[in-house]
Amino acid sequence: MEIIVHTMEYSGEAIHSPLILRNYLSSDYSQYQEIYNECFSDMRTALCLNPINCCDTEADLIQKHPNVFILEKNHNLIGSVAIHGNEIDDLIVAKQYQRKGYGELLLKFAVSFLQKNKVSPIRLHVADWNQRALKMYIKNNFKIIHTKTIN
Repeated sequence: MEIIVHTMEYSGEAIHSPLILRNYLSSDYSQYQEIYNECFSDMRTALCLNPINCCDTEADLIQKHPNVFILEKNHNLIGSVAIHGNEIDDLIVAKQYQRKGYGELLLKFAVSFLQKNKVSPIRLHVADWNQRALKMYIKNNFKIIHTKTIN
């Protein structure tokens, strides 16, 4: 099975995000794991990637917690985005909150965060299979700068 992965780079204007997110806590693990696996299982199944459920361990996430930002509503985890160096990673939104603008809000938060910290270029990676995400990134001024095929 071949997997096409795009590297994308932000090419838009400065963004100010009004979102206030908190960092990941160990108490988030069960909800985070469920949402993460839910978000990536269809793609991983379609691309014959194993394991299907691929969320980091609780210990790994605790180590990454300064870089993992949580969006919640009424104490329910809606979504999350991770920022590692100049890369936006693991942007996830719970199924019941998808297609309501939360992914775009998380993306804009990440871009704004990186811009405030004077980090550039701002990049992310997306599998071509994930056309909804790819279209959202393009709509939000990300351009494909490199494409590779992984066997």
